[in-house]
Amino acid sequence: MAKQNGRELLVKIGDGEVSEAFATLCGLNSKSITINNNEVDVTTPDCTTPGGALWTEVLSGAKRVSISGNGFFEDSTAETRLNTVAMSADARANFQIIVPDFGTFEGEFHLASCEYGGETEGGVTYTITLNSSGAVTFTAA
Repeated sequence: MAKQNGRELLVKIGDGEVSEAFATLCGLNSKSITINNNEVDVTTPDCTTPGGALWTEVLSGAKRVSISGNGFFEDSTAETRLNTVAMSADARANFQIIVPDFGTFEGEFHLASCEYGGETEGGVTYTITLNSSGAVTFTAA
């Protein structure tokens, strides 16, 4: 597989309609996706040699997909939708994360934080953190 441009990794927010359409948060310059797999420690000593080496044993626990990003605020329709979700009582929406030539992650995410900022000589910036709320699907490209 050839290397891909980071700018082609896209974070898209759903419009919340029945026939949902997704719009790209184009202002995001830096984006990352993290897949977390919690482990449940079920280590027990060997019954036949309880004084022997004790090896860790784990079961799979809860899964979480987290998305973070930051960039310049553009006042786009997608960013307006993002702010609407951030300010709502239930800060969840459907998102798509497209990794070029790899695939698409899609599901409901909780908008954990949305921060706006700016310098005197610079554009308005924003930073987001999303955490999955339920199953996230992956569709290979």
